[in-house]
Formats: sequence, structure tokens, C-alpha cells
Amino acid sequence: MRDKWVPGFLKTKKALSDRIKEAFTGKIDEDLYEELIESLVIADVPFALAESIIEDAKHTLSRSSKGDEQSVKDAVKQSVLGMLANAARPVEVSFPAIILVSGVNGVGKTTSIAKLAYHYKEMGKSVLLAAADTFRAAASEQLQIWAERVGVPIISSQSGQDAAGIVFDAVTAAKARNSDLLICDTAGRLHNKKNLISELEKIYRVLNRNKEGYSLYSLLVLDAMSGQNTMSQLESFAEAQELSGIILTKTDSSAKGGILIPIALNANAPVWFVGTGEGLTDLEPFDAVKFVDAIL
Repeated sequence: MRDKWVPGFLKTKKALSDRIKEAFTGKIDEDLYEELIESLVIADVPFALAESIIEDAKHTLSRSSKGDEQSVKDAVKQSVLGMLANAARPVEVSFPAIILVSGVNGVGKTTSIAKLAYHYKEMGKSVLLAAADTFRAAASEQLQIWAERVGVPIISSQSGQDAAGIVFDAVTAAKARNSDLLICDTAGRLHNKKNLISELEKIYRVLNRNKEGYSLYSLLVLDAMSGQNTMSQLESFAEAQELSGIILTKTDSSAKGGILIPIALNANAPVWFVGTGEGLTDLEPFDAVKFVDAIL
């Protein structure tokens, strides 16, 4: 199978490599370290974290007899890997399961749900979708198209039905069909945060109360192109539910894939998957080594 990590982070890798190449003049000094910090910040690594990464790399380089450009990259890689060592927890879903998927509009939530459905269907699991985004026009129709493309059934809203009612019906249907996995879509507007959080809390309560026999997981979809804004989204959505994990999308379209480092280090939830392209198979379980190799 083709490794999709490198092409998925190609823009980030090129941006970082170009800046390191420009900064490296054959001399390892404080000016180089400042340039390295700036390179990471431009790739959307927060300044304090970038400083910490380069400080650790500085110690590695001071103990090394090498002083070429590659040794600089290797020291940075080693530093980042050291930080991410405990952040890359393998995805272990206990079936039968329910996955509640949330995220603001435009992050690629619907496509991510389709990729998840395809991923688990390919594992031999029976998958059911629930279209509980009752706010955005045509959201249900879009998910219906994806459901047909993936080849999985879907529960959609009845006239006037609210989102919590849809997920209740979906859980009932999943149990009746002995489905291995139910994936629930949710609304993603953030312009009225109070209503969004209230609705998500209600949906989560309904699922938690009626999940008997099923494991419940909550995934948040974040867009790599949103940069530092992803961290505030993470905080907002964590208010409404107990987050199980994160999916980072659009890494192939952004030169700021460094945002995955603070996301992976956040205390709220581990990164489960990374979207490396637009196809149904372009969803990769998070791998710290492959990620660091891909950006450096």
C-alpha cells in the first residue's frame, strides 16, 4: 500500500525544508536556532512549544560531532518525536460502537464520516449512519449521497424532528439491525455557541443514556488550514461532550501541518485519524513517526 503521509504533508514539508535550507549557512549558532523557531511558528507550532522543541534540539546538536543540515533536521525530528511519544495512542474501538462526530461547518466533517464508514466497512463491520445535522440546508442529502457511495444505510430526519430525536431513532435502528457501528453526524455552526453546545450536550446525553450494549465514542473534526483557531474549537467542543479523539483534515492543502503537534499534545483527546487527501481511502491512523518523517 502506498504510504500517504509524505504526499499528505507535502506542502508543510516543503515550507519547513525550504526555510531550514535558507537558514543553514554551515554554522550552528543562535541565529540558526532563532530561524528554526520561526520556521516552526510559521508552520503553526505555538511559539512557546517551538522554543521548547528547538531548545531540546540544541542540546542534541551540542553533543553531536556533526554540524550539517541533515543533522539539524534529525535533531528537530528527535525532539518532536520525544514530545509525541506518549500522544500517539492506537485507536482501539470496542464493538458494537457508536461514534458521535462533531466539528464546525467547512472542516470536512461529512467527508470524514464517509471515510470512517468506508474504513470500518472494509474491516468487515456493518455500519449505519445517522444524519443529525438538522441546521445546515442539504446536510442530510449530502450524507445520503456519501452513504450510497460507500454502500451503507442511513437514518435521516422526519419532518420537524430534532437532532436528539434522530439519534434516538438511529440507536434503536442500530440495535434492531445488530449493526456493529453507528456513526452520527451533528450540526456545526459556531456563530451561536450557546445553542450549539446545548444541542451537542443533549445529543450526547441521549446517546449515553440509550447506548446499552454499545461503546460510545465522540470524535471532533478539525481543519489543518484553520491554524491556531483549531485549539479554540477544541476547547469549545470539549465543553459539550467527553471527547474520545480527533480527526485532522485537509493536511494535503495546508503548509501549516505543524498544528498537529499541539493538537496531539492537548489533554482533551488523542488524534485518531489524519485526512491525507480527498478520496475515501485517504484516512490514516495517526502515527507519530510517519508524521514527523513527513514534515521533516
